Amino acid sequence: MKLLTAVLLILICASSLVRSQETVEATTAIKLPIDSATIYPDGMVSIKRIGSMDVTEGGHDFLFNIPEAADKSTVLLSVSNSSIERVVYDGNPVYTLNGSSSGKQDFALSYLMIGAGHWEPRYDLHLANDSLSVNAQAIVRISSGEDLRDVRLNLAAGLPQGVRPILVEKATQMQMASAARAPTGEALIPLPETPINGELETLYIFELEGRKDVEIDKEIGLPLFESSVPLVRIYTWDAYNYENGPALEEMKANNTLPTPWPAGTALLYRNDEYVTTFTMPYTPTGTNASIVVGPSPDLKVTKILKDYNMTERTKKIDTGDNQTHDVKEITENWTYKLKIENNQNRSVTLEVSDIKPRGARMISAEPKSTETTATDLKWKLALEPRREQVIDYSYQTVTTEPVYI
Repeated sequence: MKLLTAVLLILICASSLVRSQETVEATTAIKLPIDSATIYPDGMVSIKRIGSMDVTEGGHDFLFNIPEAADKSTVLLSVSNSSIERVVYDGNPVYTLNGSSSGKQDFALSYLMIGAGHWEPRYDLHLANDSLSVNAQAIVRISSGEDLRDVRLNLAAGLPQGVRPILVEKATQMQMASAARAPTGEALIPLPETPINGELETLYIFELEGRKDVEIDKEIGLPLFESSVPLVRIYTWDAYNYENGPALEEMKANNTLPTPWPAGTALLYRNDEYVTTFTMPYTPTGTNASIVVGPSPDLKVTKILKDYNMTERTKKIDTGDNQTHDVKEITENWTYKLKIENNQNRSVTLEVSDIKPRGARMISAEPKSTETTATDLKWKLALEPRREQVIDYSYQTVTTEPVYI
C-alpha cells in the first residue's frame, strides 16, 4: 500500500513538471550583425542590424543585445513572419513574438546613437584653364559602440550644426522606411529632396560603394566623389576700402554632379603647386560655389582723387510764423579716377565696387555704372589682354549748417 502511494505521488509530480515545462517559454538572446550605419552632421549615428534564424510556430521571447550608447527610445524592430505582441523595456528590450508559421524568420533592428561618430569631406581641387578637378574624400570616425565590420556606410550631409530635433526626425523617418522593407540588405535610398525651410539645406544621404570597415577612435579616409567641373574666373576690387588694391581672383565652379557638395576644408592647387586653403561652401547640384583664390598680381588697380572743390553761400530759410533763419549751404564736388591694368595675356572680367556719401547726386560716370544705389556704385568690366581701363566719375553733395551771430 505504501509502495502504491509513493508511485502515485511520483506520477502526480511528474505530470505537474510536464505541465510547467509546457507553459514556460525560454528567452532567446540574439545579437544581430550590423548591416549598415548612417552618420549625421551633428555626430548622431543610425545603426541597422539584420539576421535570420529558424523559429517554430507560436509565441517566443527574444532579447536583443543593444549597446549602452544607444537611445533605447529609438529602437525599431521588424520581423518577416511574426507579429510583435509586446515589448518589455528592462535594460535591453525583450520582444514577445507570435510566429505565424515555422521556418526562417528575418529580423531587422535599428536604433540611434547620439554623439557616436563624425564625418567631414576634404577636397583636393586642381585648377585648369576653364575647369576644376574636384576630388572629395570622406573622413570618418566612430567614437562609441563597436567596430563597424563589413557594413554599408551612409553619410548624411546638408543640414548645419544645431538642428538635432530635425536630424532625429529625419533619421527616424529613414529608420521606419527601412524597417518597413524586407530585411534583404538592399541599399538605403536618399531621403526626398524636401526643403526644411528657407534657411536650412536639404538633408542628403551619400551611399558609399561596397562594404567598409571602421575601427573605433580611428580616422579613416574613404572616396566620396571625383569629377571635372566647369568654372568661370572673375576678379573683384573694393575701391573704397582698398584704393591701391589688391584685386581678388575669384572662381565660380558649377556643380554639375547629381549630388551636392557638402561644406568642408578644401586645398587648391594650380599646376600641382599649392595655392590656398579655404572652406568649400555647401553647394547644391546645379549651383555655383564661389571660391576666393586670393590677391591677383596680374591686375594693377589704383584710385585717385582727380579734383575736389567746395563752395559756400549763406541763404535764408523759412522756419514758420513768418520767421526766417540764416544757414550756410556747402556744396562739394568730387571727381575720382579708377585705373585698372590687365597684365595678363587673356581677357578677364573685373567687378569694381565703390561707395559714395548717402544723398550724393551723381554728376557723371564714364563708363556708366552697372548698378547704383543710395551709397553703392558697381561696374562690371571686360578687360582685354595687356590693356588699360579707366573709370571717371563725379558726384556732388550739398549740406547746410546754422549760422550763429
